[in-house]
Amino acid sequence: MLLLACEPELPATDRPADDQAPQVLQPAPEEPLPPEASPPEASPPQPSPPTPAPTPPAPPPPVPAGRSWYVSTKGSDGGAGTLAAPLRTIGRAAALAKPGEVIRVLPGVYSEELVLESRGSGVAAITLRGEGSPRPTLVPKDKVRSAVIRVQGRWNLENLHIDVGGARMFAVLFDANANQSILSGSELHGGTSGAGVYVEGARDITLQNNTLHHFIKPGDDAHGVVVVGPSRNIVIRSNDIHHNSGDSIQCQAGTAPAESVLIEDNTLHDEGENGVDIKQCVRVTVRDNVISGFPNTAIRAAGSSAGEAVLIHASAREILIQGNSISRAGRGVSVLSSSTPVENVRIEGNHFRDIRNIPAGNGHGIRIAGAKNVKVTDNILENTASYGLMLAADGGVVTGLEVRNNFLRGGTQPLLLRLGAERFRPGLVQRENHYARGGVLKADGENFPGEQLTVSSPEKLEVWRQVLGVDQGATVLE
Repeated sequence: MLLLACEPELPATDRPADDQAPQVLQPAPEEPLPPEASPPEASPPQPSPPTPAPTPPAPPPPVPAGRSWYVSTKGSDGGAGTLAAPLRTIGRAAALAKPGEVIRVLPGVYSEELVLESRGSGVAAITLRGEGSPRPTLVPKDKVRSAVIRVQGRWNLENLHIDVGGARMFAVLFDANANQSILSGSELHGGTSGAGVYVEGARDITLQNNTLHHFIKPGDDAHGVVVVGPSRNIVIRSNDIHHNSGDSIQCQAGTAPAESVLIEDNTLHDEGENGVDIKQCVRVTVRDNVISGFPNTAIRAAGSSAGEAVLIHASAREILIQGNSISRAGRGVSVLSSSTPVENVRIEGNHFRDIRNIPAGNGHGIRIAGAKNVKVTDNILENTASYGLMLAADGGVVTGLEVRNNFLRGGTQPLLLRLGAERFRPGLVQRENHYARGGVLKADGENFPGEQLTVSSPEKLEVWRQVLGVDQGATVLE
């Protein structure tokens, strides 16, 4: 029997809430600046060659050629499972299906909690597919399990509607026995546990073309997707994830770090906390996503997080943030220090705009507060409530920092760049950046009036270069 009599309500590792309280770092107070007209548009930067992405899972298998099992609300579990004599429950079909076969679920509402068991290693996937329009809806039956669907082994889930209905359950859980499984073309919503989809120690999992929304844990985190180590080779692509009380996507360690996670071409928006939260994970790529609307204070009171589009912290390593469109966030990208610093981060070719001072003390496009080997290249930053770039200015040491070919235009207050004191940025390489005329550059501890300089002319920019000994090739944007 696949439907077990009982199991704990939540797995022991159901702790997707942040293990580090959100930090709203307060920079030193700035003197208010008079509003100035926005500078004209600049030519877009030329992106540097892309960094290889993590190894994706194997491509989907060919269309299954095995027999089809039909399930209908008008069927009977004593039936033959044909279209003429369908089964009544998905659970019965799952018990009968063999590798390479397809379970075709006809429209209707199915009150079930499924455990899709492994058929052994190296076998073909079993496909569970919603048929017809509207697609079939799964709702929890007894609400005693941790998920509406728990995946073990190799299964493809396609074109399903999962309504958790306020139960403290995940919609889909891929556990440590799941491998080479796919969730695609489905809509999931309505849970009050810690996530919509929970990937816990699984390997080679693809989440593609799904909509995940309204997973809300009152006063706490409920994320769209949580990836927990030692998960490996996880692809999250072309999903629409929104209106959850936590993050769109969170990556965190379990018994070991999660590794090789690709987050690509998604629309992530209007969450109670952040867009993507990366901690204790290795080789994570966040590429070509549209990320906006954090924090959503209609879902979660301001203050539980800084509302970052992307947050990198807690000893994450080998992180690429590339080609994303980021807007309407408390911060664009934050790299925060911890006892073991973040290491080897590339932030390149992103477009930041309309970064807000919500909650107060934020409004930065890119904020690097402590790390090793960070490259910030080829980004466009405009209309930020505070500094477009806030680099090593929070008292944390950033070693191996490289800042090249970024285009910075201010907002109501034209704050473009703030550098921490020299001792916090050893080995800084800063070249060929482009600053809007009338914008403000600040270097802590340097001999400018008020430690800041207004870029009113190329000559003023030359003063900046001479005093700091960096930013050769920088230009003024007219």
